[in-house]
Amino acid sequence: MTIGIGRTFTAAVAAACAIFALAAPATAQTLYTIAALDVNGCAPIELNDHATVVGDCGATAFRWQDGALTTLGRLPKGTYAEAWSVNNLGVAVGEGDTGDGRPDPILYRNGAVIDIDSSSANARAIYVNDAEVIVGNYLKGFSCACDWSAVIWTERTDKPGRFDRVALPPYPGGDPKVRYGYATGANQSIQVVGWVQSSLFGQYGAFWDHDPAHTLSLLLPLPSEWSSIAWGMNDLGQAVGESNGPAHGTRAVLWQADAGHTPVDLGTLPGDTLSVANHVNNLGQVIGVSASAGGAMRPFLWENGRISEVGSLLDVSGADWVIQSVSAINNSGQMIGSGLYQGQPRAFLMTPAGALAPTPVGQ
Repeated sequence: MTIGIGRTFTAAVAAACAIFALAAPATAQTLYTIAALDVNGCAPIELNDHATVVGDCGATAFRWQDGALTTLGRLPKGTYAEAWSVNNLGVAVGEGDTGDGRPDPILYRNGAVIDIDSSSANARAIYVNDAEVIVGNYLKGFSCACDWSAVIWTERTDKPGRFDRVALPPYPGGDPKVRYGYATGANQSIQVVGWVQSSLFGQYGAFWDHDPAHTLSLLLPLPSEWSSIAWGMNDLGQAVGESNGPAHGTRAVLWQADAGHTPVDLGTLPGDTLSVANHVNNLGQVIGVSASAGGAMRPFLWENGRISEVGSLLDVSGADWVIQSVSAINNSGQMIGSGLYQGQPRAFLMTPAGALAPTPVGQ
């Protein structure tokens, strides 16, 4: 699954199953239990299907699992490190520096902090699948935006710890000085989404397939709009993000897993005018944020054609909580984020009511 709001507010399963999910009648949404994560004020960023959470803790990457917080460390001489993704085996990736403040892509595995590609001017790893194939972005220089590339790193079987890098193609044609691509999410089969920039059209969402050529398809905005960005995707090939333009402003979108990647308007919460979708899981549940112009952002959950404010979905366990942000959702529907518990800042894990959840810690 799966970075803005796509992870901040920007200025702005099979194809048949996907279509069924969109056409299903609106039904009452699932209630959720909530438990505080004892992560000492750290910022949760991503979780896997076993509720292992990774993120940033005082400029150092961390992993939380079954009530235990582990610091993942930094590169030698590093001043910061962050974890952006964790696979279902607990292997994480992210970024960190070696003392110069510029990000290198990092693999956190078996207690080691591995710089997978130190040759870049800047680079970051944003996703790792269960086979430890890594997706991210690579900057080869500082001459122009065209120096950025969405990339895939694969570990060499003959030299463990060494990684080969493959650049994903930008959109062809136009001015080469403004032509580039940037990855924001991927899935287990290493389909990748993000955006491409081109003098031919500006900025459109991008979908790189997992064929040998990593064929690029554009994720077009809603009708009459002029730009789009994809922020995340699921293993079924559905993508989510935003469409921007004069008709709707900024609007959350789900692109179906059909041949044309048809965009679907997810709407906004009542009273709001802007929205962005950040993540979609294999159940077709979408999380994002909704807001009015100049108003506070409210996290939402969209499923079965219905959009709801996340805080409204809590059961009695949420009586003392105010939900401020939701950063990720896994394939069981569990969500992580940050809020206020009895007026104090806390990270949380939300679990569909009746599902097995880790023991609440520190609440």
